Amino acid sequence: MTKALLFALIIALVTPVAMQAQAPDNTTSISDTSKQTIWKKHNVKLAAIPIINYDPSLELNMAALVNAFYRLNPADTISPLSMAGAMVGYTTNESWYWALYTKMYFNEDNYRLTLAYGDASVNFQYYDAGYGGFIDFNSLHDLFIVELQRRVYKRWYLGAKYFNQKILTTYDFDGAPAEPEKQDMTHLGLVISHDSRDFIYNPHGGDYLNFKTGHYRDAWGSAYEFDKYEFDFTKFFGLNENEVIAARLTALVATGDVPFEGQYVVGRDDIRGYTNGKHRADQVYNIQGEYRWNFYKKWGMVGFAGIATAVNSPADIKFDELLPGAGAGLRYMAIPSEKINIGVDVAVGKDDWGIYFRIGETFGDK
Repeated sequence: MTKALLFALIIALVTPVAMQAQAPDNTTSISDTSKQTIWKKHNVKLAAIPIINYDPSLELNMAALVNAFYRLNPADTISPLSMAGAMVGYTTNESWYWALYTKMYFNEDNYRLTLAYGDASVNFQYYDAGYGGFIDFNSLHDLFIVELQRRVYKRWYLGAKYFNQKILTTYDFDGAPAEPEKQDMTHLGLVISHDSRDFIYNPHGGDYLNFKTGHYRDAWGSAYEFDKYEFDFTKFFGLNENEVIAARLTALVATGDVPFEGQYVVGRDDIRGYTNGKHRADQVYNIQGEYRWNFYKKWGMVGFAGIATAVNSPADIKFDELLPGAGAGLRYMAIPSEKINIGVDVAVGKDDWGIYFRIGETFGDK
């Protein structure tokens, strides 16, 4: 609850400062704008989607996702629309989760602020070759993230982040739960980005690069001392007005005394089609391509394919053990003025599969 209050306080402090920094000089314009409702004044647009899907690990997943897109300062037409959202969900394997999050663009896109807070209780599994199968576990998560970036040169951004995650994990060996293990996974890190996308939420051209570090140290409360380095690069090729190809490369690397909770798992947007948690290691590498086609008015579809690998060092990569994933999805343009889509993807992997509901496209802001 303390972090939720801090989350709300930061928004309350940053919003008026950002608006004041960009306030228009024309007094008449301010007077006219103030007569409008706050929704119209800040160009607020809503997108919502129910989530009902099934996968072998979480079973039936029922959730709701709501995002509000808005202009933080009505006079700033250079910054992309900011976004604030909420998600809540429950699965029939008795997992639950909720989250609040926002991404703010302000001062003519010279500053970008990300805030997120959420809790979850996840009943999941991991594969142990020595054990000869999957081991079930429950993780209680309490997560808080702050990330601030400043444009330093053309489309390059530099910033820092604070990541605090408290995890209580209970392993279940043959139906006998072990003693819960409580871990603090706090880290501080550096953020470097390059962003030349023409539309933040549905690019037709340009590229998007991110390099983020995470340094877990006892000095700021971490139970372990290790480092993370996360790199992703996405290039968008507009074939014509209605067709786009996106190509993406991702490298997720953890080094040092990496705990179980600090490892990476193959799955999610970087390689859709993997949901069972089997492929887990200190490092995960992905390559994926996606074809996007707006075939009729507000309706569109996507097709995608890629490969991934989970290893403890690059020397362990074996080409005959790469993990393929492929699938297709349907899109509907819920907010045409900002090209914001909602949709669903279905993907298959090696002995696995998944369904993914979303607001916005894959390969977007992290």
